[in-house]
Amino acid sequence: MAKINFYLRDKEADSPTPILMFISYNGARLTKVMTGETIDPMFWDAKTQRAKQTKKFPTFPEFNSRLSNIETLAENLLRQYMNDNDQQPPTVETYRALLNQSLNITPKRETVKPIDLFSFMDSYLTEYETRIFEKTGRPITKTTMRVYKQAFRVLKEFKEKEYKKREFSFAQIDYHFYTQFQQYLVKQNFSTNTIGKHIRTLKTFFLEAQERGLMPNFSPKKFKSVSEPSDAIYLNESELNTLFELDLNMNPRLEKVRDLFLVGCWTGLRFSDFTRIKKENIDGEFIEMETQKTGEVVVIPIHWQVEAILKRYEGKTPNSLPKPISNQKMNDYLKELGQLAGFNETVSETMTKGGVRQTVNYPKFELITTHTARRSFATNQYLAGFPSTSIMKITGHRTEKAFMKYIKITPREHANKLRDLWRKNTPSKDEPFRIAN
Repeated sequence: MAKINFYLRDKEADSPTPILMFISYNGARLTKVMTGETIDPMFWDAKTQRAKQTKKFPTFPEFNSRLSNIETLAENLLRQYMNDNDQQPPTVETYRALLNQSLNITPKRETVKPIDLFSFMDSYLTEYETRIFEKTGRPITKTTMRVYKQAFRVLKEFKEKEYKKREFSFAQIDYHFYTQFQQYLVKQNFSTNTIGKHIRTLKTFFLEAQERGLMPNFSPKKFKSVSEPSDAIYLNESELNTLFELDLNMNPRLEKVRDLFLVGCWTGLRFSDFTRIKKENIDGEFIEMETQKTGEVVVIPIHWQVEAILKRYEGKTPNSLPKPISNQKMNDYLKELGQLAGFNETVSETMTKGGVRQTVNYPKFELITTHTARRSFATNQYLAGFPSTSIMKITGHRTEKAFMKYIKITPREHANKLRDLWRKNTPSKDEPFRIAN
């Protein structure tokens, strides 16, 4: 289906600026055209993509009506073309020509001041923060926004150190930049996975710039994201039981952290979700809620430990769960909790950092974070024999390949799983072996 958005050519302009119409079909950008309308940015509402209803712009009803008519025209043109062409969408050139003809707009070459890369980056961030995404029907999450800001900050630092006063614009974003930027990140002692995350984020931004005609020669295939398997830990069921049974009556701070963490361990929810469970999400034997990151509704049975925690806080808090604290504080307290629980097993963490493959040993409690809860859920349920596809419905993994990378199972645990399967299928001592002819 078609999706139509209106944007200002220059939202920082101090005089009326042209309004552009972007049309996408089935998630892919189809074309963009000038609408023939202009407006002063002070009267434009980016969220509604219409003129503000204000006395200072008295003709807003007629103006907004014209934009709605243009939107309807674009939809009808696409529908009519597809009806006449076996439901095949038009090419970019064909659709743009149809729109320009219908809108009575003659395309002309204009002399426009080149858009600065970092200026566009800043405006993109502002726009991105309020954009509604088709897949989730909601704006970007704070966590994802933070990832973009980090990547953009690193790119600016790269420009200041490597290019200094030399030109650094969209034209410089090529394969040479890719290798140079990657080498810079290695020199800054970033890990391979952090380097991959920054490249992946910037690639998304560059693709957006390309779609807006700012980077016509950008080759996304050359910008490959790098990654390596991570050695993140999980807590097995025995360790979770140890935490549950830990006497923390004299330490209410850690008791609340422990209880909230266990809710994450037995629901598979992200920190952003298990810290905002409401009373209405708890329905008898199940927790049902819409996840913040993906917008998907998940239904999770209430584990007996979670049930005990709900009873412990019943009447004390609105949702019968401990009051949440910040992710950073909880991560600090979890390490303290893990040490108190005696999780002192030595864990080796291997990663490539600064271009050097290195292994560092830690006591297990130092590696516990809020995300350990979700990973523990996925791994423990997999080891218990629960179907991967059912676990993925709760964790939100879209492919089994991604899920298998996510769970943390040692070679010994894989061997134990196979051994248990063989034992289950081995004939009993009283049952004779049968050899096929």
